[in-house]
Amino acid sequence: MSDSPLRIVQNKPKDPPEPAVTVEPAVESQPDELAELRRLLIEPEQTQIGNILERLNNPKVRAREASRNLPEAIRLRSAEDEALTEALTPTIVTAFQASIKKDPRPVAEAISPLMGPAIRRAISNTLSNLIQSFDQTLKHSFSFKGLQWRIEAWRTGKSFAEVVLFRTMVYRVEQVFLIHKESGLLLQHAAANSVATQDADIVSGMLTAIREAIKSFARDSFGSEQENLVNKLDIDDLEVWFEQGPRAVLAVVIRGNAPESLRTEHFIPACEAIHNEMREPLQLFDGDTEPFEIARPHLEECLQARYEAQTDPAKFKVPGYIWLMALLILVALAVWGFFSWRSYARWSEYLGKLKSEPGIVITETGRQGGKRFITGLRDPLAADPVEILRKQTTIDPASVVSSWAPYQALNPNFILARANSLLDPPQGVELKVSNGTLAASGTAPNQWIEEARKFSLAIPGVTSFDEKGLIDEDLREPDQLRKQVEQRVILFLAGTPQILPDQNQQVRETISEMQRILALAPSASRRVEVQLIGHTDSEGDEQINMRLSRERADRIASMLTAKGIPKEIIVPKGVGTTEPVRPETSTDDKQFNRSVTIRVSLFDSKQRRNR
Repeated sequence: MSDSPLRIVQNKPKDPPEPAVTVEPAVESQPDELAELRRLLIEPEQTQIGNILERLNNPKVRAREASRNLPEAIRLRSAEDEALTEALTPTIVTAFQASIKKDPRPVAEAISPLMGPAIRRAISNTLSNLIQSFDQTLKHSFSFKGLQWRIEAWRTGKSFAEVVLFRTMVYRVEQVFLIHKESGLLLQHAAANSVATQDADIVSGMLTAIREAIKSFARDSFGSEQENLVNKLDIDDLEVWFEQGPRAVLAVVIRGNAPESLRTEHFIPACEAIHNEMREPLQLFDGDTEPFEIARPHLEECLQARYEAQTDPAKFKVPGYIWLMALLILVALAVWGFFSWRSYARWSEYLGKLKSEPGIVITETGRQGGKRFITGLRDPLAADPVEILRKQTTIDPASVVSSWAPYQALNPNFILARANSLLDPPQGVELKVSNGTLAASGTAPNQWIEEARKFSLAIPGVTSFDEKGLIDEDLREPDQLRKQVEQRVILFLAGTPQILPDQNQQVRETISEMQRILALAPSASRRVEVQLIGHTDSEGDEQINMRLSRERADRIASMLTAKGIPKEIIVPKGVGTTEPVRPETSTDDKQFNRSVTIRVSLFDSKQRRNR
């Protein structure tokens, strides 16, 4: 196919030729024009749909939009009801508790500016009331009126100090309420110490309602329109004074008969100071009472009190029976104090004796059921605490209950006593303990030494056994024979492995002593090894001398084995001129070097034999 326009030519046979008919295809719309048309018709809706999908599917976009609307939504919902507050409170409380558990320092730093002044103020007020209460109580304790008040305190269930303060009080400002004038909401509240208070918001609302009801009654009944119509309410033994301000009302609850000077000296200045300092918060009040915390000092200044003037001591005379009672009480206290001190001193002395005794550890002391008790640990070898109590103190043993748990103390004296009891050393053996080491010295049978090695480390407090000072009784004779054998030197003819004729007696004695050693060794749990060392003088070839020295050692070995000495315990060796018996300075020295010396070793039978 070509790119030229399509032409269809139709010819009818047997008919005269007709002009050819050419069919031209319709011109197609251009693609760019269709795309443009599509964009103009559909693109706005597609853009909107894309934005909607983006808002629905993208969490960040939804969160951003919610953050813009959340403050206003919270404000509107909070204005309608308390449902949002009730829903958020558990979450906020849980988060706050978790934050405090994780790191309490930020919260402590945030509230410390408020806590410090509040704590100091509370301590100051408490001390002031305590001193005042003590002063009044002390004043009336020994008077007839004081006795009446004590009976009243017992009858009513109140404390004596509380009754004294109530009876001697002229007046006391117990509570102060700062109330918003327009809304009637409580802005701040202060109360005197030891005053039982109800919910301040409820009390404030009731006071406002009562005050407004009285004003409405006066306005409807008498046509009065005065703003300050209600300045005082009488409620049983209480009075409520109101001090009006432009935007706030001060409601003061007073017990007793207060002078009118309180209003001019304290209440009016406090109300004026609050309005001056809190002008803007009062004008813009929207229910948030937190800014009015700084008004609390002005309210606390209004918490005044006055008590009866103290009686002149010159006019007051204490009855004689009161002095007698006081004297008897003092004597009784002195006697009780003396006996208590003496009992405590004796008990302390007894405890000191027990603490000084080794092997006694006190864990607890005290009183229970009218008796003293003492518990602790006691080594069986330690002194008996009951015997110490009975013989060394004047305390009645029946008044003391003792309970001692057994244990083993690591005192050196106790360790030594246990070692003597367990090991039972024979006569002539002495045991000593130092820094956990049990040292034995003296002469003992081999069997006892073996048992001491085995059982000494089982004694509590013993970490090692030192037997350097012990002499094995069963090894005394074998050791003496060993020394005699090792002192002998068997001499040989020059250049030969033949012993000198006069040395036969030496050989016989050596054999006899060796046989005795072998007979005694098993009873001492010892194994014998005999080393025969052949020597030569310095003359001649060294190689020949080495061979000759070995032949001399073999010669003595054959003589020993011939007399029944076991061959397996004999170790012959030649050293030539390398180990001379004497330095060669004379002919006699050379003769001594043409010899065989003997070395006897007594090994523990459990040790392996090394050749």
